[in-house]
Amino acid sequence: MIKYKRYLSLSIAILALVSCINISSAKNLVDKYIDPAYYESIPFGEHSHWVQPWRAYQETIPAHQFIDGIGVVFNMNVKKTNVNPNLITEMLARYGVKQARIEINWNQINYEDETQINYADEIRTKLLALQKQNIRPLVLLNASQGGPCPMLTFRKTLSRNANAGDTKIRLEDTRGIEANYSGLSNMTKKAWAAEILITEIDGNWVTLSKPLPDSIDINTKVNIATLKYRPFSPPDTADYQKTVAGWQNYVGTVTRFVTETLGTTNNSDRGFDLEIWNELSFASDFLYINKYYDKEIYKYKKNSIWQNLVTETINYVEAHSQDFQGIEISNGFSNTTPWPASSQMPPRIVALNKHPYRSRKYFPQQEYKGSQALDALGNETQFTPTYSIWFPEYFATFLQTETILRDIAPFPSEFGGVVHGRNARVVDGEVLPMTTWITEVNIHPQEDDADVTEAEALALKAKAAMRYFCFYLNKGVERVYLYNTLGGNKGYGIVQDNFAQYASQAGQQYPQQDQEYVSPTLLTTSRILAQMKDGLDPNLSNLRQLEVISIQEQHNNYQFEGDGSKAHPNLYNRELFTFLPYQVNENKFVIPYYIMTRDIKQDLPPENYQLSLRGFQGDKLQVKIYDPLQDRYLPEVSVEQKQEKTVIDLEATDYPYLLIVEEQ
Repeated sequence: MIKYKRYLSLSIAILALVSCINISSAKNLVDKYIDPAYYESIPFGEHSHWVQPWRAYQETIPAHQFIDGIGVVFNMNVKKTNVNPNLITEMLARYGVKQARIEINWNQINYEDETQINYADEIRTKLLALQKQNIRPLVLLNASQGGPCPMLTFRKTLSRNANAGDTKIRLEDTRGIEANYSGLSNMTKKAWAAEILITEIDGNWVTLSKPLPDSIDINTKVNIATLKYRPFSPPDTADYQKTVAGWQNYVGTVTRFVTETLGTTNNSDRGFDLEIWNELSFASDFLYINKYYDKEIYKYKKNSIWQNLVTETINYVEAHSQDFQGIEISNGFSNTTPWPASSQMPPRIVALNKHPYRSRKYFPQQEYKGSQALDALGNETQFTPTYSIWFPEYFATFLQTETILRDIAPFPSEFGGVVHGRNARVVDGEVLPMTTWITEVNIHPQEDDADVTEAEALALKAKAAMRYFCFYLNKGVERVYLYNTLGGNKGYGIVQDNFAQYASQAGQQYPQQDQEYVSPTLLTTSRILAQMKDGLDPNLSNLRQLEVISIQEQHNNYQFEGDGSKAHPNLYNRELFTFLPYQVNENKFVIPYYIMTRDIKQDLPPENYQLSLRGFQGDKLQVKIYDPLQDRYLPEVSVEQKQEKTVIDLEATDYPYLLIVEEQ
């Protein structure tokens, strides 16, 4: 019966979807802009080039939530770069940054005294620079395999040649080596401490947990690390209990250190937040004991650690609740995988985190093979359109079945036997909503095009940032952290290279005229924020929902060409008209809107649209359109009010213009 009901509801959703698509393609008209069918029609395990799931729901978001959601990753190395973090944070704050992510990895805990942090001065300097500008730190708790926990590092010399495939080697001496905790590091050309563990010591001979991947000549010095804790093991083992206890001590040490640094010990809000883990797709082998051995030493559900470590962290937090007042705790195990769900999370976890990076893809060559493709009518298809994509909202589409919407949407979705969605968590019979934080994301222009100029790269990043912030902060994400504060004009860098150079010169003060130093990303973000702040009511609670009745145009422009059939139509730009309402106060709205083009490198000349809306009040509307990239207002806007309907003629391009509506 359950299976029958699932396919019945899916069939109804597809019928609704077919109706919407047929109407749209017939009249250059989108007259069902929002419909849950756009989401419900594609269950997990299927994907589509045509269906737009982000149009399944629309919400008006308070403008203060946008203002508070602007973040960056602050992983600058003060000692190496010699850049003054106080100047960097002042620029970030002046241009609207409110949140900053900073990592304190487990291996920064002192091996001998786990109440102390190595390189504490570096971390303290950055934390205080952020606090001075009222930028809230998000502290990342992580155990990267290159240095996963407190450890000692040293080198030993081989006293005999070793061949690839050997599982025993002879060293000149074995002093300081501890069986099952010490190991050879970085043996497969990647950062991995104690990658091959030493399991037995017999004089100067040592037995290895894996065969050597390459031959090593006599007299070669090899890197060895002694880990304070064994990699995470099955929960019923003594090793697991010891490693978890060490992790919990690390959580406590970091929390006390940051609290003491910020001087917030007696505050009801300690002034920072925590993220548990970085990326499962990057440097996470310490989570899995069997990764350190040639043959599995345990048979167990290895991925259970994703949930277990969150639970063990929260157990410590709740046992020391006084130390964690005001600290919001988020789950980073979900950053690069779709499996963790809000319904599984302890009440103390406030957010699932995501890293929705997407480099360029070419279709049909790189068509997603992990799920079944569906056409515009919801039927299975082998047809793939020809085009390339590189755009910020990729993971909010159905181009891949693992869409972020499955976690940020307001309605539940079940897959893998688990219920996802921001309202899927139920505690004591009541829904306990969970938000999402995007704790890393950005584009890297030079990775896409080795010949890109600095000016082109900076402009592309600005366009992407506007779309990241405006879109995700409207669709259920509470914070967006752009990667990275420093990273090069052609790379990920948010702060321009010339200002980083300026800030590395001793004795410099913040420049009275900073225009030449401000990146387009920061500048355009600040311009959007200025419009959001104008007349802001920070306590606004009575939000008004707006409705897009229809979108009409005369040009029929599209992103890719279909085959002329109803099953495989062109993907018209009108289907990608993105309307994102924010409410500033009782009578003012700022609405970013744009065409969600599939390649942000291809500039879209402005196109004309007629937008019909419902939800505005008052006898007269004052309507303006602002272009934050060019810092200009568009010419006078044509507005017609017909009873409850407002008709606006406007132009749109591939980055957000701001439709500013004030009710008189």
